Amino acid sequence: MILLLNYLTIFYLVIHTVRTRAQLRKLIYLIIGVATFLSVFGLFKKFGANPFPWWDYGDLKYSPDFLSSTYGNHNHLAGYLEMAIPLILGLFLAGFRPGILFILVYLSFLLLTALVLTLSRGGWIASLLSLSFMALALLTSGHFKRKTFLISLIGGSLALALIVLASTPVVKRVRTAMEKEEEASFHSRMVAWGGVVDMIGDYPLLGIGPGTFATVFTRYQPPGLSRHFTMAHNDYLQFTSEVGLPLIVIFAWMVIVFYKRGFYKLRYPSRLVRGTTLGAMSGITAILVHSFGDFNLHISANALLFTVLVALVVAPLPKQEGS
Repeated sequence: MILLLNYLTIFYLVIHTVRTRAQLRKLIYLIIGVATFLSVFGLFKKFGANPFPWWDYGDLKYSPDFLSSTYGNHNHLAGYLEMAIPLILGLFLAGFRPGILFILVYLSFLLLTALVLTLSRGGWIASLLSLSFMALALLTSGHFKRKTFLISLIGGSLALALIVLASTPVVKRVRTAMEKEEEASFHSRMVAWGGVVDMIGDYPLLGIGPGTFATVFTRYQPPGLSRHFTMAHNDYLQFTSEVGLPLIVIFAWMVIVFYKRGFYKLRYPSRLVRGTTLGAMSGITAILVHSFGDFNLHISANALLFTVLVALVVAPLPKQEGS
């Protein structure tokens, strides 16, 4: 409940304090700056140059192939990056000097490289779908005139992605997606989801109570799984099991309001507003997709960024500086 109150407070503060374009830029730069630090530190850590021993997490026994940075789980680093990357791409629409554009291009490739090296299959799929959402929104927008350039950029990015994905660790991750013996594999998650559905059936209206999943699920976890699931690895099922089925109606209403407000702001004349709104919408789309197979919204850093991006989309249109 304390975390929920914190997220609501941050939501309120973003809406009521980020009121000008200058403030909007600073907030976007902050998010991109954090993502850049996570990517650079993750790369240092991956190649044995970790300057901060307290971020080693060696006791978690994750494979050194995974890029996890300050996170204990590579999937959750991917969750943060997949929300931040569309913001950089959205800034391309705002129009910057050539020097700034070079920096944005460099940061885009840096964050995309880090995302690929997380070896998070959910992160890859979520990012691909969110960037497809962004491309479709641009191709159907009357404000965006460089459609040929966008198609060329998408084609080049896909070619680059295929080259990167051809690396041995990445290919291994793709080929082992359905292996039953892999810890928390897609197969084991589907088995666990069956137990979560049974739990929802027993507590349909009020749920089992927020924060009680790890304890109550011991009665419902199907046999044959290699470890105890303290998380459902599906935020939608876990939230529903803890709060009840009425949450589905509330969540559906929130999603409709969010995208309705976002598409309204995409018609605004300001390129900065359109770019940041589309970037935030695409980042939210990514995490909503990823949440079908993971629990990123139970990670405070990612839930905080999720809250900020939602607030950016539904906030009032920014004022001109000095007005």
